[in-house]
Amino acid sequence: MSEEFTLAVTGDSILNRRLSVITDERFLSLVQVIRDADVGYTHLEMLIHDYEGPELYPAAEAGWTWMRAPNFIADELKWAGFDIVSHASNHSLDYSYGGLMSTWKALDSAGIPHAGTGINLGEARAPAYLDTEKGRVALISMCSSFTGWARAGEVRSDMKGRPGLNPLRFYYVVDAETLEMIKQIAVKLGWWFTQVGNSSLINPAGLHMAVTKFVKGDKPGVSTMVDEDDAEGNLRAIRDARRQADWVLVHLHNHEWEAGKNLDVPPTFVKSFARTCIDTGADVFIAQGSHALLRGIEIYKNKPIFYDPGDFISMSNTVTRLPADFYFRPGYSEEVRNWRATTADGFDAREALPKPINPPGGYRSAPVMGSVVGLCSFGSEGSLTGLKLYPLTLGGAMSGVHEPRSQSGLPRMADPETAIKLIEYMAELSSAFGTKIDFKNGIGLVKL
Repeated sequence: MSEEFTLAVTGDSILNRRLSVITDERFLSLVQVIRDADVGYTHLEMLIHDYEGPELYPAAEAGWTWMRAPNFIADELKWAGFDIVSHASNHSLDYSYGGLMSTWKALDSAGIPHAGTGINLGEARAPAYLDTEKGRVALISMCSSFTGWARAGEVRSDMKGRPGLNPLRFYYVVDAETLEMIKQIAVKLGWWFTQVGNSSLINPAGLHMAVTKFVKGDKPGVSTMVDEDDAEGNLRAIRDARRQADWVLVHLHNHEWEAGKNLDVPPTFVKSFARTCIDTGADVFIAQGSHALLRGIEIYKNKPIFYDPGDFISMSNTVTRLPADFYFRPGYSEEVRNWRATTADGFDAREALPKPINPPGGYRSAPVMGSVVGLCSFGSEGSLTGLKLYPLTLGGAMSGVHEPRSQSGLPRMADPETAIKLIEYMAELSSAFGTKIDFKNGIGLVKL
């Protein structure tokens, strides 16, 4: 391996418009950070297709927007400096198996390795590999927030597997009083409540695979724990990658937050599992998907854990077509809930919805609006030698500045005043993990 290896880490890329035509200097300076790194990584939260193809249908449920990008998006990712992408998310099956397979084809044609989805569970869980002049990079991608049918299925000797995403399920640990409350609510709603050993399982009548698991704990309150089977399967993939590659990246797409806290606080199961992944052989752990926008950074055993670097590109409101289900969300007016409504009508209705009661403020309710690109530097022995944070803002509602939808969601290097605020906010979030961040020359410097 070479003396130093650099990795540019971003959050999710939700894109459906060309990037290579943009001449904005603050955007191009951000792109240069990614290009200059030995490896540029992002999470691709899109499906690439042209709305037609074998088995390509809009799923009955999606992550609020049925994500779709034209085929040229794979080349735009390469233009921006991204070398490898994760793909496990709550949008992986927005367009059924056809949309998933079309995405693989587009990424493969562009020469971009991808992890987190596959023709069966073994393939979805397997590391993707990228060979560089400074060593071989492995990526494992998983997701904890998804509809049940999107989960990839394992192959048996007498049955083929199922396409889908690599899951990291979790369950709840609750005190006796809370468990009794859950039982009473299940009884009142007419749901199944079954005791299996130390586990209490609830599910709506007739939906015997849509099970939520609760375990009675010794401590008061509610916490979460990772599903043991999914944890072991993913740790096995990390151990395999550790022996096959020089650098191991582990990704988790998750929307959950700590019960009773704000959206910027990662849940217990993510924090404990991230550290376990580092113990098992990961060099970097990247959680994202909360849309908080930011969550903190932890340096654990001299390895970085990003609990969420924030959205990198967010163009969900310029998807050109959406299925009928999108227009019938509760709360929309009758003018939208019919076949004559346009895509713009649907987005207008969505933006007009009231904020949720929980989590307080909902998505993008942070005191400072923006994200970061993390630039990790590693020495020849694999130890982290530096971590720089480049603050960025996103156009449109996420910047607090009104912009037309045609310009929204584009990342730009933050202006000096906003940059200071973003790094100070990230330092505040990271202090919970004992991490200190200084602001210098327009960027954040993580103290190691």
